Amino acid sequence: MRSKIVWILSSVLLGLACREGSVAFRRDAAPRPLSTEESAKLAADFRYAPAWWQSSICLPDDWQKTLVSKEGALLYEYDGGYPGNFRTRVSVSCANAAGATTGQSSADPRVPVIETVLADKEANELLRWSALAVVPGADQSLPMAAPPVGAAPPRGDLLLIRRAGQAGPIAVTVESSHPITLKSGVDGVYLEGRRFLSVSRGWKTSKADKGRLTLVFPEGLEELAVTCASGHEAGNITLDWARLQPRRSADFWARQDFPYNAVRVPDRTMQDILDSCIRNIYQAREIKNGLPIFQVGPTCYRGLWIVDGCFILEAMATLGRGLEARAGIEHILTRQGPDGSFDILGKYWKENGIVLYILYKHALLTGDRDWLRAKWGTVKTLVGVIQRLREESRKDPEAPEAGLMPPGFPDGGIGGVAAEYTNVYWNLAGLRAAIEAARLIDAPELEAWEAEYKDFREAFQRAAKRDAKPGRDGLMVLPILMVPNPDILPVRGQWAFCHAVFPGKIFEAGDPLARGNMALLDDNQSEGLVYGTGWMADGIWNYFGSFYGHAHLWLGNGPKAAEILYAFANHASPLGAWREEQPLLGQDKKGGKFVGDMPHNWASAEFIRLVRDLLVLERGRELHVLEGLPRTWLAANAETALRDVATDFGPVSFRLKVSSDGRTAAFEITPPASPSLQKVVVHLGAWAGEGKIAKGRKDRTMRFEIPLVR
Repeated sequence: MRSKIVWILSSVLLGLACREGSVAFRRDAAPRPLSTEESAKLAADFRYAPAWWQSSICLPDDWQKTLVSKEGALLYEYDGGYPGNFRTRVSVSCANAAGATTGQSSADPRVPVIETVLADKEANELLRWSALAVVPGADQSLPMAAPPVGAAPPRGDLLLIRRAGQAGPIAVTVESSHPITLKSGVDGVYLEGRRFLSVSRGWKTSKADKGRLTLVFPEGLEELAVTCASGHEAGNITLDWARLQPRRSADFWARQDFPYNAVRVPDRTMQDILDSCIRNIYQAREIKNGLPIFQVGPTCYRGLWIVDGCFILEAMATLGRGLEARAGIEHILTRQGPDGSFDILGKYWKENGIVLYILYKHALLTGDRDWLRAKWGTVKTLVGVIQRLREESRKDPEAPEAGLMPPGFPDGGIGGVAAEYTNVYWNLAGLRAAIEAARLIDAPELEAWEAEYKDFREAFQRAAKRDAKPGRDGLMVLPILMVPNPDILPVRGQWAFCHAVFPGKIFEAGDPLARGNMALLDDNQSEGLVYGTGWMADGIWNYFGSFYGHAHLWLGNGPKAAEILYAFANHASPLGAWREEQPLLGQDKKGGKFVGDMPHNWASAEFIRLVRDLLVLERGRELHVLEGLPRTWLAANAETALRDVATDFGPVSFRLKVSSDGRTAAFEITPPASPSLQKVVVHLGAWAGEGKIAKGRKDRTMRFEIPLVR
């Protein structure tokens, strides 16, 4: 009891005594060592990686989104109707590979050169090959025939294959729905009369069978290069030329101006995933009508949707790429309907609220109020759309949705059209964002919109009280459907509830309904994430982990949010990409059960957002720092840093460096300069020791020496 009193007293004194200008410290927990169980939850090892994955090797803004399968095959022309979902694939094997397995890696997460190793049952290496996109340029011409007029820009991919001593002859197989023809020698493989594949050495035998052609090379051949051409006809290649390409690829990717260094963390695996997320987002991006559009994925989600796009664009803006993100917003605004609304997915009324949110958030992150004023007509129109939808919902005063939103499409595991809450949540959040935007630029609509929001929120609270069901410990749970469906458990579709907590901020701190729904999600965890909340009732929606983690963070549980970040990371492939949804570990050994694209770049964006927000988070007029810092990032010599990361108040930079003996950490911060920022709050978790915090200042940068728990 005495130690508890001492800790409380020291916490109060710490909060009072350690202010330096606008910086204050807040102790969130009593100091204590990191337990073995906690440490295990904060380890990134891909323990829940999907049974099957695919990875992107294409160039930035590429029209040809070449993918590589887990087995090392090149995948082309995604087509959901063709077996395997790709119209053409090129795979590598050898004569005695029966029962062999593959392993896959990439030496540098910023360079999409993927190496696949084929090994026999005793783990003896048989083949090893690298897959990469050939970089065009003046210093190295892409071997090709002249492309036809009007063709897509020429593209080529390379397989550089090396044979081990135990392997039989190298074999290369082309499978395609296109007619395949073959010309002898080293001429190549033709698809529909176009030379698609060329090799550095002639094959010994070939075998064709119903859309499948296998080339078998001489027994003694140790190394082979294979190129596949897109947008042109393949030309002849040599092995010497092919050997130069991995280095040239590395040089090309090193020259790309991507925001890799905005966030630096001491966990190498987590940093590699962060870098992969950034690279994958730029690989999926495409130039449309002169604008660079950040797209969700390379196959079934090759486009920009409102909700996915909102968070991808926010992630890029926080990394300092506000103008690039703005191009995506301009593209989204071209999707506005003649009546002023956004309804791309059909009765997806929430798109209107989401656009309001991204307009407001983007103005904050870029500090550009003039841009917001220029978009004010759109903001007013969308508020009018929400008001009109509310009026439509009142056509039948006895309907469960009256005063809220008309029946709509919930998404996230619940199909069809119904009276439900996802559209309510997001339009409440959007209206709240519009009010804050009006306050930001002193718009005359503020008072009227506040009255509308008050009425909308009260209607929601009445409906929620009516529809809430008993949960555990006397708490209440609000299912997404207003009219219960016994086939849909309450945990399904709760993505929009998490968004309503954050970034929607429509629940007050301690709201019993928010507590009840969070308890529901906590009670349905498997593999560290929420089980059965998406389209797979028996699976994991991977990047829901960010929604879930953000909700815990916003409600004051930073350590839990850090654990969720690691669970999210551990569902990625070892190459740092996610499928949208997947079964639990061991329930899909062949990798045939999944939902969505891969790499899924809403997932990439959510990983970036969650890492950033664990380290720096806006709360009203305060900037909260280190609130969800993973404790494993405090090992001796560890360094965590942000460099000019955009916030609602302007860019922030900080550096947390642990001493070589692990006893103290030096914390330096250059806070944003905005006068609207009242205070920076640095959170001290159970990792901070009891000793005095030493203070100092240099220009606008403040420095503190923080004692750590050993």
